[in-house]
Amino acid sequence: MANKHKHLDAAWRRWLKENLERHCDPRELSDILRKNGFSSAAIEQAVRSLSVATSSDGAANAAIAPRSVDASWRTWLQENLQRGCDPQQLLDTLLENGFPEASIIQMLADISADMQSSTPLRPVALCDHAAVAEPPLLRRKNVPQLQRIATDALQLYVFDAFLSEKECDDLAAIANRHLRPSTVTIEGGDKYYRTSRTCDLSLLNSPVVAAIDHKIAATLGIRPEYSEGIQAQRYDIGEQFKRHTDYFEPGTTEYAQFAAERGNRTWTFMVYLNADMQGGGTRFFAIDRTFQPKQGLALLWNNLTADGQPNHATLHSGEPVVAGHKLIITKWFREKGNGAMFFEA
Repeated sequence: MANKHKHLDAAWRRWLKENLERHCDPRELSDILRKNGFSSAAIEQAVRSLSVATSSDGAANAAIAPRSVDASWRTWLQENLQRGCDPQQLLDTLLENGFPEASIIQMLADISADMQSSTPLRPVALCDHAAVAEPPLLRRKNVPQLQRIATDALQLYVFDAFLSEKECDDLAAIANRHLRPSTVTIEGGDKYYRTSRTCDLSLLNSPVVAAIDHKIAATLGIRPEYSEGIQAQRYDIGEQFKRHTDYFEPGTTEYAQFAAERGNRTWTFMVYLNADMQGGGTRFFAIDRTFQPKQGLALLWNNLTADGQPNHATLHSGEPVVAGHKLIITKWFREKGNGAMFFEA
């Protein structure tokens, strides 16, 4: 139940203002705020005041030159097209981030043409999967926060207090202001398969994000050149990510579209940013174990076996949130990259 005395602080007012400026539905924003404990009166007053402010800024905003699509956003667009994501959904995301429709449509056409006429990718050296299975973090001694889960089915570790409370709160504040609907690499018939929202943190040019991204890579011991940029995922009440794996299944259209250049995903490094919720655990089916969110706690696992085959025992789910919300960050590592794979142990 909403606390009638709880008012929106500066961070939440900033989040609300930015989403109103992106023309998000005020009713949907109000629902999110109510789920986070704010009173209806406080929400109504904030929406009204910020809507007026946003409207009064319209003339000034109209004079601002259209935002150009930089290289990082072009890469994001190309990768998601290669994954088979819906172009209309990608267009909507770019519109929400302030890019002009005409330039987006032109870029979609250019990238699609490039993809159809592109030459085969040059071969890349084979990955040493045995070495990937023993990255520098696992070869270090005296890492008291790191605990291996006792199972032969998969390499699964818990890293306690990986991020501090401040690091978690800072990332959460950033992520909550830049959310979009989550996507999957293969569309199925279940529209409730993944019902979270995502923030592409690595596209935000934030020193906070860059520091955490590097911290994850340096801790595991695999250089960022062999990784994807970190993402955040937010799950509100009832939202979930049903059973899935993080690797791409070789021999499938999904693999051809998304893993041909950089290879498969090796390690997943996931961190919980908050713990004030019910439900929302991460369940691994092969070992019948569910890990409950704890702020700053990291889960990491190898999606492949020591000989490079997909490990089906990594099948897992993000269980439905029952109360509150769950916010996590995820970083995936890849088989292929540039230069040396590992930091010094």
